[in-house]
Amino acid sequence: MPDLITIVDHIREYGAWALVMGAIVIIYYLVRVILDEDRSAGWRARIYKVLYRVSGRSEAEKKYIANDVSSRINLARRNMPFAQEYLPNGIRVLWVEGGHGEASSMNDNEMLIRLDPAESEERNIVLLSDALVKRTALAGIRHIIGGPLELSMDLNLVKNLLKEIGDTRVLDWFFRNEYQPALGQSDAMREWNGKIVEIDERGLFTRLLLVELDRYSKETAGKPSSPDMFDEISGLIEFLYRLATKEYNQDVPLQLISRHMKIGIIPVGKTSKLLRDGIGPYLKAFAYHYRRQLHSIYVTVFDKDLLGETEPELYQEFVELTESLDRDIERSFRIDKDFSLQYGFTDARGKKRSATITRYTPQYENQ
Repeated sequence: MPDLITIVDHIREYGAWALVMGAIVIIYYLVRVILDEDRSAGWRARIYKVLYRVSGRSEAEKKYIANDVSSRINLARRNMPFAQEYLPNGIRVLWVEGGHGEASSMNDNEMLIRLDPAESEERNIVLLSDALVKRTALAGIRHIIGGPLELSMDLNLVKNLLKEIGDTRVLDWFFRNEYQPALGQSDAMREWNGKIVEIDERGLFTRLLLVELDRYSKETAGKPSSPDMFDEISGLIEFLYRLATKEYNQDVPLQLISRHMKIGIIPVGKTSKLLRDGIGPYLKAFAYHYRRQLHSIYVTVFDKDLLGETEPELYQEFVELTESLDRDIERSFRIDKDFSLQYGFTDARGKKRSATITRYTPQYENQ
């Protein structure tokens, strides 16, 4: 154990610097919290919670719950793995007696939500999430899909949002009171929901399906719904469902071409093929999609966690090849990628895996 003189020497040598660095870190954190409305709402919730417990006043309770709910929903929304922004920039919670999750638009893409403080916090969080999703997601196509398909997509969006919040009590309330009862409505509801769940578990719900539906809504803006439009959307879901449920070495379509949808997918998953043949076959596949003038071309790279544990050198070669594939696509086709997202998912065999999905949106000369 060091003697007193040694301790004093260490304090003289490092103490002042350590104190300065600690103060800088604390100040930086406080500034971030102050400037971040969602995080500062979380701190206000903690303060009002203490005041409520001390005073017992209902006004403190309302402010605690209002700040807590809005902070958790907003922070969860920001962590949602959307390729683009589908939910609004923020929400404000206003307690109104007898409110049941009604939403109204505000300036700057904000929403005002009216809830009832007499309800349980779990129910209010679910109502708030549901109002947020229905007000902001699937914009422009709700009049086309309707019914069981619309409800199943809303339910899974709310489920994802609640998972981000991470409160099991809220999820339990949602599954017991909203999700399971909805599935019992009809066979069509169960069928659509089953497909959306499979697509979601493969990580393609928010990163591909919603992205393409957003594009579709812009393509068809101002047009009344028709059976053909519903068929296009259901065709996209069936296309992704077949991809999500495909067995190993099973061939499934990797292109979807309809009137308003032209999508191609290039999966990079076979380690032996990439290490043996290099990136040439994948560049040829991209060129094939490009010649057909597809609107969106996706490259999905499935990580090789096991390979990294057993053959580190081969794993590094795999990583370098996939990185060079991205560079060569951008250079050879003079194309910018729209986004590239890493994510975790559950494969068809129930195994947890990780992957990267990259979306390219070519701009053709004759467009």
